[in-house]
Amino acid sequence: MAYASPTLLGRILWWLLGITVVSSLSIGIVFFSGQHLHPLVVMCLIVVISILGSAVLLQIFRRHFLNPLNQLMLVSNQVTATSNVTLRAKKHHQDELGKVVDAFNAMLDQMARREADLKAERDRATLAGQESEAMAEAAQKAMHKLEFEVQVRHRVERRLTEFQNYLNAIINSMPSALIAVDEKLIVTQWNTEAALISGTRPEQAIGLSLQEAFPFLGQHQDLILLALTRHKVQSRHNLELQTAEQPIRVDLVVYPLQQTDSQGAVIRLDDVTEQFKLEEVMVQTEKMMSVGGLAAGMAHEINNPLGAIVQNAQNIERRLDPALKRNRELASSLGLNLELMQQYLATRDVPKFLSNISESGLRASRIVTNMLQFSRDSDRLLQPYPIGQLLDQAINIALNDFNLKSGYRKQHLFVDQDFRSPEVEVPCVMTELEQVLLNLMKNAAQAIRERFDTLNDIDEGIIQIRQYVQDDHCVIEVADNGIGMDEPTRKRIFEPFFTTKDVGVGTGLGLSVSFFIITTHHHGRLQVESTVGQGARFILSLPLTDPLVKQTLEQVTTADDVRGPAADTDADQPHL
Repeated sequence: MAYASPTLLGRILWWLLGITVVSSLSIGIVFFSGQHLHPLVVMCLIVVISILGSAVLLQIFRRHFLNPLNQLMLVSNQVTATSNVTLRAKKHHQDELGKVVDAFNAMLDQMARREADLKAERDRATLAGQESEAMAEAAQKAMHKLEFEVQVRHRVERRLTEFQNYLNAIINSMPSALIAVDEKLIVTQWNTEAALISGTRPEQAIGLSLQEAFPFLGQHQDLILLALTRHKVQSRHNLELQTAEQPIRVDLVVYPLQQTDSQGAVIRLDDVTEQFKLEEVMVQTEKMMSVGGLAAGMAHEINNPLGAIVQNAQNIERRLDPALKRNRELASSLGLNLELMQQYLATRDVPKFLSNISESGLRASRIVTNMLQFSRDSDRLLQPYPIGQLLDQAINIALNDFNLKSGYRKQHLFVDQDFRSPEVEVPCVMTELEQVLLNLMKNAAQAIRERFDTLNDIDEGIIQIRQYVQDDHCVIEVADNGIGMDEPTRKRIFEPFFTTKDVGVGTGLGLSVSFFIITTHHHGRLQVESTVGQGARFILSLPLTDPLVKQTLEQVTTADDVRGPAADTDADQPHL
């Protein structure tokens, strides 16, 4: 059977009771056995016994209470001072102080565990902090790297955008219409010139089919598909395209995309209207030069028989004239009545036949004279002349010309003048340039008269003469609202002997001579624009500087540049 340990208070009480009993017994023994002793000795013995009992009791109290308590306080102070929770208080007895020691040690154990937990948590927190710092550093590095990549990407995107804008600027600055399509002929690129020619804005065209965006190119899809299939450049030249303003001539070239994963093509449209006109001018000039060579060789061969025909016809007329004395004398000697002969000849229209022979000969002579214009030397001196004054003179001569106004009865003919730079002096041969202007105004009046006679759809005829300066050239436009001409006629209008007038009305040399005067003598250009029923416009372009003089000045300047500055050795010598 187990007995519970006595409590500290119980033991103290037992010790106190025991010491009291022992002391009382000792005192009683001393008191009863010491009757023969002196009372003072007895008292002293009693005091000594009491002191010994108290000392024993104090020693017991110190050993069983104060020492464990001091040790507990010492361990507590050490733990407080050193924060060393591994220290433990020694347990002496299984009493209250022992329980306090157990509780204290248990508290230290718990504190140690908590400290260990705290240390573990602190270690984990430290490790987590280190990991978080490492992660933060890595994140910071990643952020810096990402920021750098973003900056690089922004720079790349900006450079790409700038490069794209640069390419778009180049594409939009091209004088040709550039259109890009994919393999399904969907528009992916559309420059400014394409918008001008087609009338469709880029934002409207991109994404549409080529047929919808530009019906003209839809008519040539076979060429585009052929280029995509064969991967070779395909082209068509000199196509007529009707724009919002006027028809133009274009060259169509299709380039299949190369060295790319996506299929597609680039379509280029070049406006070759001016080139086409220039080619016509060159062909016309070659014809003029050919006619010039022929005229130089034929002039004398034709003029000699023509002179003989005209002269003999005039001689016949004179020798049949009864008013001449020599004719009367010879007729009288032969017994011939000149008056009767004249009646006979008049009845048979012989004088009329002779007159026709003379007029035809003279007309043929004028044709030869016009032909000789093509063989004359073009290296002649051009004198500056105020173009406004020259135009006024030509218009006044034309308005006073009966042939210009003949045929206008009910209708009216007006000359509209618009001179932008009349003070400009143009190097020219005044009489020749005046001849060209008169010829153009005469043709305009005849075209207007023909419209009155055939279409009769206008109330008045208008000849418009405009003058302005463009690109170092004086431009003169002579336009009319006459009958106009079709394309085949327009192409041949400057050919020698080509005319749309009736036989005997025109020789077909007026415009060809005018063309020769402008292109060869004045180094300019003469072009015509016309549509049937809408009149015609003749455009003269004359250089403001004589090309021969300009060429000479350039040669002199080049020679001076080659020689360099003159030496100073002859500076004091007189110049001859």
